[in-house]
Amino acid sequence: MRSTSLSRVARAIGGEMVHADDSAVVRGAAVDSRRVRVGDLFFALRGRVDGANFAPQAIERGAVAAVADRPLDGPTIVVEDPLDALQRLARWSLARDHEDSVASISVVGITGSVGKTTTKDGLAAILRMSGKIVSATEGNFNNEIGLPLTVLSAGGRTEVLVLEMGATHAGDIRYLCGIAPPNIGILTAIAPIHLESFGSLEGIATAKGELALALPDDGSFVYPIGVPEAATGPEKKLGCRIAFDREGAEGADLWASEVEDSEEGLRFTVHFGDSSAEVRCPVFGTHLVQPLLAALGGALALGIDLEAGARGLARLRRTGLRGEIHRLRDDIVVYDDSYNSSPAAISAVLRYGADQSHRQNRRFVAVLGGMFELGPAAREYHREAGRLASELDVDLLVCVGDEARWYAEAFPDETVLFDDAEAAAEGLGENLRAGDYVVVKGSRGVGLDRLTRKLRESLALV
Repeated sequence: MRSTSLSRVARAIGGEMVHADDSAVVRGAAVDSRRVRVGDLFFALRGRVDGANFAPQAIERGAVAAVADRPLDGPTIVVEDPLDALQRLARWSLARDHEDSVASISVVGITGSVGKTTTKDGLAAILRMSGKIVSATEGNFNNEIGLPLTVLSAGGRTEVLVLEMGATHAGDIRYLCGIAPPNIGILTAIAPIHLESFGSLEGIATAKGELALALPDDGSFVYPIGVPEAATGPEKKLGCRIAFDREGAEGADLWASEVEDSEEGLRFTVHFGDSSAEVRCPVFGTHLVQPLLAALGGALALGIDLEAGARGLARLRRTGLRGEIHRLRDDIVVYDDSYNSSPAAISAVLRYGADQSHRQNRRFVAVLGGMFELGPAAREYHREAGRLASELDVDLLVCVGDEARWYAEAFPDETVLFDDAEAAAEGLGENLRAGDYVVVKGSRGVGLDRLTRKLRESLALV
């Protein structure tokens, strides 16, 4: 955010200043006292703990004041609800640039069941390569707390704000769009995830479709061919729609051909209308073509030509634990995609691992943690993945956690079961052989990143 006075912020969020210097300058926002920077405003949120208890530490670290639901000993802006105040400040910060005749920021909202982070990383790489000043979501800051923090962390010269928008309930995307209204929306995919909340694939599609419906009439929407109609807001009038598809299905405006995967990464030709360009991107897995097309679609909507978009993807660096390849001692290769999981994502990773292990003539080991929040069909989704693992000739299936045992029910070949990631981290090494190709995939709560970290330490090249 652009620097502004504490008194102006207090007016913007409807708060009362207590023990505070109204001329103090606010430069940012924080909700974690350990991450406060000089000039931040500390929002004392209530969760498992009361954030107000950590206000003194935040002030010591340089916060100009705390925003709390009651007066504190130090400088405070008192509001009814600190979370609502955080969101109001983010909304006001974006609107202020327009009101103060500062060049308005283009806001890109990205949602979808899978592929949000790869799309965000890809679009940010393209924009930066094209000379744009970009601020983008970091980590998993894609909810009602993380999104306003991302908005407020944007520098004063930011030209494009790229925001992931997550959802676990109907109305979540609409709510986030109310905080940071996008003028460009990107839908990455619709797949069975968070079914405990949404109930069905159609429920997921309707919830994700809130992004298209929130766009202005002159806005742009990028989406994949073949998703349920509810996800695309077909009744919404928009300035531009760009449909993409890896295979170039009928109706696609943007598509890929000649897809190749190598040790250097992905290579493919991207087509848009009569134009085409060669993409060379240092990421691994043909399943990533789809989110890369989504990123290119977002770039096109922002006025960047196809050639420039393709060049930008050459600079892509994905957020950690998503498709990282580690070459370990005894010629063991680990494909670490352990950040999160879903039925569609686990299918893609298994197919990628099968292709790579076959090409390289290696034994194929799949280390799978459970998939969470799949509702009543959870067991069958796991069994489907187990059957796929068998069809793809997985040589050793390693199941981590209670839900992961369901994979083994449909997998007839060699299986090893571990109660949790800690046990797997200690015991997996003795089940591996020289030359193995290992894929690691599971929901974030399983903690498989601890397993891959242990492997990298115990089998490090020397």
